[in-house]
Amino acid sequence: MNATRTFIDTNILIYAFTADEPAKQEIALKFLDDCLPVISTQVIKEFSNVLLKKTNIDLQNIQKIVNEIVDITDVVDEELVLIFDAFDIHNRYKFSFYDSLIIATAINSNCQVLLSEDMQDRQIIDEKIKILNPFNNA
Repeated sequence: MNATRTFIDTNILIYAFTADEPAKQEIALKFLDDCLPVISTQVIKEFSNVLLKKTNIDLQNIQKIVNEIVDITDVVDEELVLIFDAFDIHNRYKFSFYDSLIIATAINSNCQVLLSEDMQDRQIIDEKIKILNPFNNA
């Protein structure tokens, strides 16, 4: 998977930057090291919200982690047109709206792969992007 633009879903970042599940953390970090990681501002928001609500990590350390993530990834903004693309993906593939927005953003960012634990492993969307669950063979 070397040098492949890969969109990283929130759950992959959660595993990579928290130590609750060491086996998944190791896999997530390996995937981050082996690709050109891309995330969206939506992923940063979701990631921050999860850390604030479900961990004991204080706000200052969350901000440091987010800065670290921003340094190692290509961060893209969701544009208004992507919301309408997400509606189309939602309608055709029946993903939740927010998952559809992740997919639309990944496609728009020219990613070939979307890493997610929450979507159907190996599904190909619009012949443009393949969803992979990095933990499926773990």
